[in-house]
Amino acid sequence: MLDSCNHTLLSIILLFFASHSFAENRIIINFENIPSLTQEADLITSIANYTSAQKLQRHLAKQNWVDQFLIKSSFFGTSVQAFIKSKKPQYVWKDKFYLDQKLSKFTYDGGYLELIRLNMPLEYLSAWVNIETQYLTLLDGFNFTLKSANFEPVIGWYFITNNSLRINLGDDLSDNTYQKLSLTFKYMFENNLTPSIIDLRYKAGAALNYGK
Repeated sequence: MLDSCNHTLLSIILLFFASHSFAENRIIINFENIPSLTQEADLITSIANYTSAQKLQRHLAKQNWVDQFLIKSSFFGTSVQAFIKSKKPQYVWKDKFYLDQKLSKFTYDGGYLELIRLNMPLEYLSAWVNIETQYLTLLDGFNFTLKSANFEPVIGWYFITNNSLRINLGDDLSDNTYQKLSLTFKYMFENNLTPSIIDLRYKAGAALNYGK
């Protein structure tokens, strides 16, 4: 929980513009951004269950979608305000969790269909983040959009694009792998090729598969 003297957060909450009040128990919930998570909506609809600052504090402390929060009570305890900064989904991990920019996980609610799906063990997530911009820029340059990035111990890394192209990259995402993929894309576009699979797991180069 944030300390009430945290001036950094106080400067942020002045920008809050999504506010939901409930006159019967005088509890006001303020979100830093427009609510977009199912969990935020659930809090709003169930707010009558939290009749004191202590109850609301205990509830928010247990919520994995909450990044930071601050609770303020009026001098006479007649009203309570909660200022909430929710985690922002950056990826969907294993179709079970969202991940934010810090790779902190929280419950997936089925939204944000445009997010990249990451299917890999937890320890490989940082490896993906380190090379993400490089590979996304390459894919975008050839009009591909990444749908999912995956790692399996036997297969290694592989990508699935928006048009169902599968790209097998092998055990690492080194500069050599990146260069091979770049050259393969150039070859494909120069020759108007549309394979269903690009396999880079060969020292000599790449294999293109046109099967379904």
